[in-house]
Amino acid sequence: MQNRLGKVVIGVGVFVAIALVLALTNGSPTTTTEPESAPTITTAPPTTTTTEPRLDIDGSTIPPTSTIDVASQSREVVADLVSNMSTTEVARQLVVTGLTGDDARRRLSDVVGSSCIGGVFVTESNNNWAIETDVDAARTFIRDIRDSAILDLCTVPPLAMTDAELGEIVRVPVEAPDGPRTYSDGFADAVQFDVLSDLGRDVVAYAEALAALDIDVNFGAVADVDTDPSHFMARSGRTFGADASTVAAMSQAVVAAHCSAGVAPTLKHFPNQGATPEDPHRERSIAVGGVALWEDTGRLPYAATTAPIVMTGHIFLDIDPDMPASMSAPITTGLLRDQLGFGGLIVTDDLSTMRGAIDVVPDAGDRAVAAIRAGATLVLYVDDTDIERVVEAITAEMVADADFAAMARANARHMGVLKAALGRLPTISESGIVLC
Repeated sequence: MQNRLGKVVIGVGVFVAIALVLALTNGSPTTTTEPESAPTITTAPPTTTTTEPRLDIDGSTIPPTSTIDVASQSREVVADLVSNMSTTEVARQLVVTGLTGDDARRRLSDVVGSSCIGGVFVTESNNNWAIETDVDAARTFIRDIRDSAILDLCTVPPLAMTDAELGEIVRVPVEAPDGPRTYSDGFADAVQFDVLSDLGRDVVAYAEALAALDIDVNFGAVADVDTDPSHFMARSGRTFGADASTVAAMSQAVVAAHCSAGVAPTLKHFPNQGATPEDPHRERSIAVGGVALWEDTGRLPYAATTAPIVMTGHIFLDIDPDMPASMSAPITTGLLRDQLGFGGLIVTDDLSTMRGAIDVVPDAGDRAVAAIRAGATLVLYVDDTDIERVVEAITAEMVADADFAAMARANARHMGVLKAALGRLPTISESGIVLC
């Protein structure tokens, strides 16, 4: 696929990460050794534009510098595809679902109703392959998803998505780098460019292994900032620590490394799971310190990220005490879209099993509608049990509310642009769209 033909020199991710820290902190790492010159980048085939277009919220590309370029043409193709979709077809494009068992074709047909959906979350925890470490079985499962889309004549096929963090949280049979603390613990005392370079090199290899497995999207770029060592994420050892500048630099290096391998990284968990004592899988997860503490900590990794996707968590913040971030317009739209200006896709954390979401909105379909109304592009259900209900609810809301229908179609266009950037649309051979 076209996005995987070009490779970003590993120094790019490191250089961008350091530049991010300098821009956000108005200071410079005291022990950083900078490269002699800015590294070069190999991109998609040239277009008539003078700048490289990237994904934007409305499914367009930014910045457009010519009315006749490959990226604009790709965008028009996506818009036409979505305009010809029924409401149910649009609704399916906004859904990412896991599948139970190892028969992807049967599950997509019998439970989901079609292969033409937003994406499939592949994971050994759903028994998608019998032996946890069986790489060939994992590839077969993903190939079956692709084949199902061909048989269903999908004009906008699903993406293959997973969750592969640094350390122990890895849902597919690839070897992960060491946990994030391996890199961040010595960051303040070491030559920081070297630490970021090591991290970038290791994550490029990791992302390339995911690409070899045929994964399109990784939900595993953790950007949480610990605000208390007793909190859930700090206890789990899944973060880069308590220094927001360090987390911003490290998470940006992770993002850049994935992009260089042609895998779309997802920065998570917005606004900041590091501020919550509770595990959202088990109970309501409330951010201590509210938005005031977020401004000084959790905001920083998202402030200038180049990630094409951000995941919202089931995190309660004081500006909306009734709804978690995943279903909160003041947080998803107000903070992430409006205040930070994030123009990429937004996906929720799992809406199927996590108590932080289902205890607030019991019905699976209502959770999806609430999340999309709040500003989410995609809704994630790791369990496929309620997917038929989810699609029905989104479809019904589109029929009942023209504004919601317009929002859903805009989301489907945005998702289509991501798929074009990843080389997954059969009608577009070279999209000209830069992933991130």
